[in-house]
Amino acid sequence: MLMTSLFLARQNFRRNLLRSLLLVLSIAIAFFIFGVLSSFQQGFEGGEATAERLVVANKISSGESLPLSHFQRIAGVKGVEAVTHITRLRAYFMNQYNIIGANAVEPESYLRVYAATYDFPPAAAKAFLGSRTTALVGRNLAEREGWQIGQRVTVTSFQHANLDGSRNWTFDVAGIFDGRGQAVDTSFMIVRQDYINDSLQSGRDLVTLFGVLPARGQDVNELAHAIDDLFANSGAETRTRTETEFMSAFLEQFADIALIVRLVVGVAFVTILIIVANTMIFAIRERTEEIGVLKVFGFSQKHIVGIVLSETFLLFFMGLLAGLGLTAAAIPVLEEGLSSIVPGLYLTPRIIMLAVMQAVAFALLTGLVPALHALRLSAAAALRHR
Repeated sequence: MLMTSLFLARQNFRRNLLRSLLLVLSIAIAFFIFGVLSSFQQGFEGGEATAERLVVANKISSGESLPLSHFQRIAGVKGVEAVTHITRLRAYFMNQYNIIGANAVEPESYLRVYAATYDFPPAAAKAFLGSRTTALVGRNLAEREGWQIGQRVTVTSFQHANLDGSRNWTFDVAGIFDGRGQAVDTSFMIVRQDYINDSLQSGRDLVTLFGVLPARGQDVNELAHAIDDLFANSGAETRTRTETEFMSAFLEQFADIALIVRLVVGVAFVTILIIVANTMIFAIRERTEEIGVLKVFGFSQKHIVGIVLSETFLLFFMGLLAGLGLTAAAIPVLEEGLSSIVPGLYLTPRIIMLAVMQAVAFALLTGLVPALHALRLSAAAALRHR
């Protein structure tokens, strides 16, 4: 039955080849839009965010600083396995339009807290721990700027001035690290906070946020409340969230990327559904007599429905492959043009799986109406059709 349905679906696809190809093209465009926008969202949000690690930021705003003294107090909270602190350095390399992601960190604790997300080579980690003026550079950033291990680089901060009054900071590249997942952003560098803090002209002993690794089995929500209660009614109250929640809230300050993706993709797919469903209805009406002949020859109603659904599945399967293929081909080009906006575009297995699930659902939806029409049609009525 399956082979017969697929054979007839292929023959019907060839019957009006131009119409079929246009339908496949329409579906491919919809999945191309879905693939690109989903990859853009994935790159914007970053693949390193997790619902298990916690981020402790200033309660007023994530852009406000917290005192470094919070570090030891957070480390003493029951259920905290490890904690580190991060100071975001807004900087550029060579010119002000070439923005560099740079974080000043406490080296030992940072390498521990983020060991599951980033792959720090042992030699690079040892060199980073051994010299205050070294830096570890993410693979994406190193490739973008052409930096090599052992190279000395100078970046300029937009707001952090050093003791000599300049905003230039020079580091030796101790190593290059990778992400442990495809969608993990490595378009940044990490430097030592003790070096930055001691060399600052003003604003010492302040950090942007703390990263917390909960102990195994610890309820993250309970731990978040415990940390915030520790600093309640203090001069620097905190708000503790999972990394996923923190990143979503941070992005919503600029735009609700997820909502934009859903709206654009939704409009594209609704339009395609209407086009494909309407076309399939007319295509089935054109073959009314043929359906009657099949019923006379003993094809069951289930078999007739299978033939109609096979056609829609064939269309969506071909459109899905074409759309994802176009997405994979376009990502390298788009990455280069959008490098200043988003660290990278990632066509992850999760995006592909969502696309497959949507293709199956839409194939069923668009094939349902013409399939029911063919199901209700009696053999006699079909043979009388002109």
